[in-house]
Amino acid sequence: MPEYRLYFNHTPATREQLDLVESITVEQAVDMAWEARLEIPIGTDEQGQWRLENEDIFAEFTPVRIELRVGNGAFVPLIDGPIVDVEHDQQTEPGQSMMTVVVQDDSVFLNREDRIFRFDELLDHEIAEELFDIPQIATTDIDQTPAPTRSGEIQTVQRGTAMQLLRSLARRQGMHAYVLPGSSPGESIGCFKPFSTEPGDLPVLTLMGPERNLASFSPRDDAQRPASVTTYALSLFDKTVTQRGSDPASLDRLGPETSLGDDTSPAAQILPPRFGDAVDLDQAVAAEAERASYASEVTGTVLGHYYRGVLVPYQVVTVEGVDQRRSGDYLIAQVTHSLSRTEYSQTFTLRRNARSEGAGGSFADLAGAIF
Repeated sequence: MPEYRLYFNHTPATREQLDLVESITVEQAVDMAWEARLEIPIGTDEQGQWRLENEDIFAEFTPVRIELRVGNGAFVPLIDGPIVDVEHDQQTEPGQSMMTVVVQDDSVFLNREDRIFRFDELLDHEIAEELFDIPQIATTDIDQTPAPTRSGEIQTVQRGTAMQLLRSLARRQGMHAYVLPGSSPGESIGCFKPFSTEPGDLPVLTLMGPERNLASFSPRDDAQRPASVTTYALSLFDKTVTQRGSDPASLDRLGPETSLGDDTSPAAQILPPRFGDAVDLDQAVAAEAERASYASEVTGTVLGHYYRGVLVPYQVVTVEGVDQRRSGDYLIAQVTHSLSRTEYSQTFTLRRNARSEGAGGSFADLAGAIF
C-alpha cells in the first residue's frame, strides 16, 4: 500500500489529524492550478453541535502539503498550497455527513489582485522573475526568452492578475507558467519553461507483456491540429513588413516523425499581424506551431500497485507494449491521484507531438514474450 504524508501549516500532521481524513483526491494538469480535495466525515456531539466546525487546521488559507510514496521510492510532493474552500454536506442519516477541504497550489497567491502591469525594457523572462517574487515561492526555474529583432522600446502593458500575465507571457513565448511544490513545505517553485522532450526517471508504462502495469490505454489523434504557421510584423519606423514562418518538422519532438507522419502535409495558419510587441517573430511562430503539434492524446489508468512510480504533469514518461507507431515518449498532461484508506489509483492524460516505431522493443517482441 502506498504511503502518504500530510502537513498542516508546514507541520507534519499528528496521528489524530491523519485519522480525520477519509480520502484524498489530487487533480494535476498543465497550465492550470492544481487542486486537492480532502474528504472528512463529520457528525454531531451529545449536545447536537457539529464537530470540526471550528477546527483551526481547516481554516481558510491554512497551508496544506500532501506527499506520496509508492514502493521503496522517495516521497513525491503532490501539492503544496492554501485551503481555498471548505464544503459541507450535512445529512440526517448517521455516518453520511462529510466535509470537503479544497486545497490549491501556491499560484493562488498570484491570482488574487487584479491590476494594470507595465514593464519597460524587460524581456519576458525578466518580468517572470519579478512576478514570482512572493513569500510563498522560495525558488524559480525560468528559461531565458530571446530579445525581439526589431529596434525600439520594449514595453509590456496588461491588465489582470500576476498569474494571468505570466500565462500570457508564457503562451507567446512557447512556454508554460506554473508553480510546483518544492522539496520542503512552504517552499514552492515558480516555473517559466517550455515542455520537456527528455524522459525523466519514471518507470516505463507498459500495456502488454510480462511487465504490464496499465489497466487501460485509449489514444486518439486529431489530424487537424498540426500546422505550419506564418506571421507578419509591420515596423512603425520604416514601414517595412517582416515575414516569419515555422512548421511541425522544425520543432523538438517526442519521436522521430511528426504526429501525422512525414508524408502528410500540415494545416496552414496565419497569425494576426504584430505591431512591435516584445516577442521575437521566430519565437512567436515556433510557439504557435509547437502548441498545435500535440495532436496525439491518450487517456488511461495505471494497473493497481503494479506501477511503481508517481506520475506528475510536465514530466515525460515512456510507453511500451502498444503498437509501434504509438510506443515512445509522452508528455504527462494531467493526472488524478485517488487515495483512500485501502486503495490508490492514478488516471492520466498523455500528449505527444510525434510518431515512432517503439521504445525499448517492438510490439512483436512483447507478443512473443507473452506466447
